[in-house]
Formats: sequence, C-alpha cells, structure tokens
Amino acid sequence: MELQRLAINQITTPRWSLAQAIQGYARQGVGGIGIWRDKLAECGLPQARRLLRDTGLLVPSLCKAGDLALLDAQGPHTARDDCRRAIDEAAEIGAATIVFVGGGMGTHASLHAARARLYDVLQEAQAHASQAGVRLGIEPFHPMHAAERGCVNTLAQAHRLCDALGPAASVVLDVFHCWWDPDLDRYLAPPYLQAVSTVQLCDWRVPTRHPVTDRAMVGDGAADVAGMVRRLEANGYRGPYEVEIFSTDWWARDPTDVTRICVQRCMSLERA
Repeated sequence: MELQRLAINQITTPRWSLAQAIQGYARQGVGGIGIWRDKLAECGLPQARRLLRDTGLLVPSLCKAGDLALLDAQGPHTARDDCRRAIDEAAEIGAATIVFVGGGMGTHASLHAARARLYDVLQEAQAHASQAGVRLGIEPFHPMHAAERGCVNTLAQAHRLCDALGPAASVVLDVFHCWWDPDLDRYLAPPYLQAVSTVQLCDWRVPTRHPVTDRAMVGDGAADVAGMVRRLEANGYRGPYEVEIFSTDWWARDPTDVTRICVQRCMSLERA
C-alpha cells in the first residue's frame, strides 16, 4: 500500500480539531484525511480548503449524510436538504465521496420500508451529486445495527443499490461492518471493485464490549485485514484506504502516537 493512498479518518483522533488533524496527518506522511461534517463546520470551509491545499492532503470521504429516521422526524424535506448540503460541502473541499448512512427503521413498520425510503432519497440526490462531481457512498452496516443505525447490511444490498442508481452511487467498504460477510471475497474482485469508492480499515475486537466505540487497531482483532488488502490489490483496486477507528481506548491516547501506529500497521499489511 502506497503511503499517498492511505488516509486517516479523523474520527480516529477526535481530540484534534480539523486543522490539527490535517497538520498532524501530513507531518507523518499520510496522503489523505476522511473528514467529519461537525469538525468541518467548526473549522469553516475557507480555512479547510486552505489547509488541504497547503498540505496536499486528499479527501476520500466526507462523513456523513443520511440518518434518515432521525432527519425524517424533523420534517418531510429535512433529509433531502441535508443531503444536498452534504454534497455541496464535499464539492467545496474536494471530497470524492459523501458517506451515506441509511439510518435504522425509525417509524417504518419494517426494514423493507426503511430500505425503500433510503432508495428514494438516494435516487433524488444522485443528479445533484453527479453535477457536483461527488459520489454517494453507500455504507452497509453490521446487521446488529439494522434496527437503529443502518438498514443496509450486506455488500450485496449495497451493490444492488449502486446498480439501480447508476455511477453517482458507490460502496464504502468498512472492515468493521463487512469482514464477516459470507460473500466478501466475491465483492473484493472485479467487476465489483469499480463501485468501491473507499475502504475503511480497523479490526474486530474480541470480545467486543460496545457495538460502536470498541473497534480494534488494524491487526489486533479477528478480521483478516491483511488478507483483504492483499486481495484488493491483487484484483486491481487502486483507490484510497482510510483508517477509521471508533474506540474509547484509542481516543484516550495521544493523537500523534495513534497516527504513527496507524501508519506502521497499514504499511506492513501487504507483507503480513
């Protein structure tokens, strides 16, 4: 894995502001940063653009749009409007993809209804995304989150959505959510790789103590992260990788040390 293709998603070091994260990652030679919208709002678009330009960091993803159950509860057009704003923000900072988190069931009577609502919102957003030059990154969530956080739960579902929506849609492949998928090998190979906009790296901690904030550092868990990366590279994937670690343990550590360890682990993956 070339260092210029490696990004750190800033949720990995939430103690840093966006400015601190951009500068901290750049100091250690990382090629990109996955940005969160709340951190971007604190920094402001003009300063964020300046810092990204000055450091040369690429932005594989801006997180996030979606959360449809939450947004729909605020009004009939809230989800649509938030998605448009997210696309515009991504375009402003040169982010390739807006990560789209579908949300859970909310007031829907079934997962089927929640997924139909998700498709409708994505279909409505795709023209705006295409015009802005931003891909809608559909992130399948681990099935334990189906009711509350993400109603798309397998790579097969995500790829079917991409097929239905067209080139504005893509798949965000997150190790935490997809390492268990029985069809994983199939979706790490052509022709499916052309739909993958970014690969988010972490590991599955054993035992997992929390469904959201207990991810392991790359190489410290049950997922075959090295094997996944080797297969991706052998099959022609040339897109970005992002280290994305939701972990109260890692959040408590010095962000500079966390970044250094991320780089060390990822640079050794193909040799593992």
